[in-house]
Amino acid sequence: MMNILKNSFVTLGLGFCLVFIPNCRGNIIATEEELADYGWVMYEEHNFLDAREWFGDAIKKDSLYDDSYNGMGWTMGHLRQADSSVHYFEKFLAMDTSFSNILDFYAGLSFAYNALGKNIEARTSCNIFFGKQNPILDQDWEFSHNKKINYLDVRLILAISEFRLGFFENCQDSINKIYTDSGSSTIVDEDYTTVTGRTALAAHLAALQDQLQNS
Repeated sequence: MMNILKNSFVTLGLGFCLVFIPNCRGNIIATEEELADYGWVMYEEHNFLDAREWFGDAIKKDSLYDDSYNGMGWTMGHLRQADSSVHYFEKFLAMDTSFSNILDFYAGLSFAYNALGKNIEARTSCNIFFGKQNPILDQDWEFSHNKKINYLDVRLILAISEFRLGFFENCQDSINKIYTDSGSSTIVDEDYTTVTGRTALAAHLAALQDQLQNS
């Protein structure tokens, strides 16, 4: 009986070593899915440097596994390397667009391009995101690894991009959609052909950004 218990604890210890201790890999061969899963554990703990290492190992293990690139893209964004974030998202999308979590990729691209000041690309990524959003299955998309990030944030990036590009009518429409979807009765109807109207739109964008960040 004692030997059985010892063997059981040894087995459990090895499992713990693989899943929970980053530097305790030994001779255990993890799959790309296991490597990426642990990368997400690190990501959710805001340990982005270690997350980058684990997602990188997952990509080396299997260069065609979508969740590794997804994790790397989001992680690089948090490390303020938006260009690298774009690289990983776009690299996998160039190989495949038929995977289930594709909305994660286009949401991530929207944020990354916005951070780089590439408003055309940010707007395009947002529009692709909403074009691929299933109105029944993922109408209220939220990022599974950070529930505070959702489709309203993508809509805000769209509105900001439209404002920066001078598409003020589209911007106003996007702002109103955010208010409606967030349960607000606010309706924006500014004369965006004037400086005063555009200033009002900018104020709404700033207010929505604060609201979404603190929600």
